[in-house]
Amino acid sequence: MHSPFPYDRLSTLEEFFGREEELEKLSNIVKYSNNLLIHSKRRMGKSSLINYFFEQHKEDYLCIYVDIFDITSKEHFAHSLLKAFSNSHKSDIKTAIKNLTALFKRVRIEPSIDPVTLEYSIKPIVATLSFEDMMDDFFDSIATLSKSKQIVLAIDEFQQIANITDVKLDALLRKYIQSRENISYIFLGSKRHMLTSLFEYKAPLYELATHYELQPLKVDAIYEYAKKFLDLDVGMVAYIYEKSDGETKMVQNILHLLYINREKKVSKELIDEAINEILNSKDSSYKIIFDTLGNNQKIALKIVGKYKRGFFAASILNEYNIKKQTLQSAIDALFKKEFIDKEGDKYFIPDRSLELWVENL
Repeated sequence: MHSPFPYDRLSTLEEFFGREEELEKLSNIVKYSNNLLIHSKRRMGKSSLINYFFEQHKEDYLCIYVDIFDITSKEHFAHSLLKAFSNSHKSDIKTAIKNLTALFKRVRIEPSIDPVTLEYSIKPIVATLSFEDMMDDFFDSIATLSKSKQIVLAIDEFQQIANITDVKLDALLRKYIQSRENISYIFLGSKRHMLTSLFEYKAPLYELATHYELQPLKVDAIYEYAKKFLDLDVGMVAYIYEKSDGETKMVQNILHLLYINREKKVSKELIDEAINEILNSKDSSYKIIFDTLGNNQKIALKIVGKYKRGFFAASILNEYNIKKQTLQSAIDALFKKEFIDKEGDKYFIPDRSLELWVENL
């Protein structure tokens, strides 16, 4: 048995809801082989969105998805592309290896089996290849294949390429992207400032993708889905939305906990209990994170969590016994570490459950 409110995994086709406008946007972009940059705060459902789109269109396009969140080198990046491309071929293993061997010039392909799931997949063997060889084999292969099949390549957590400093990956990718035919690139990411800086004026990827900010799910869409499984009204959904600040993952987590107690009618008290359960489950890990901060950064995080804006007022500085310049330095350090973010004049903690935990300090 599983809950219809996934919060720690991707949604299945049956569990996905409320993104009709976004799916239409994706369809229109991909139809004409254009590129799209999708950005938002973390935990808003970007990966679920692209996963659903790919499931919808797996017969129409060759869909390649690669998550580069954990890349540590340019070679790791290139290998991730090759692995994702290899496993995008849905035919039987023998046929897929034959087709890929015909495409690749240098990369050798072998079958692989997952020791946990016992599922077969395809593994590119690249131990003796240079980064340049791997990149050429990948992009030459999709260019060749795109002559007969439209391709969509989605790179999740794309901002991570900025952490690779021994090569200008964005400049290198521009060379491949601007000369493409019949290929759409979908870039997804959550570290908005780092991500959008890759596409800003004078950056190598400038104007190579349409920018699109993924907004929170709408309250009515959440309600229409949730009422199939829970005894609740739209007002309770609005309360969940407010407490979660629209963060999809937290909304789903709360709904999941309410589903466990679904024999009860949903009330604000039950919602508050669910939120407390979430915060209590994360208390130990949040304490460890908090203890890594210096004293001034701890104070700054508390102030941002409580006030969001206007915290250089004399009354707030006096309340926390901190000088304006010291607070500004601490805020800058937290921003650099991505503990906090900013929209207009409002600061916030991107992880909503951490933000609520800090508010309770």
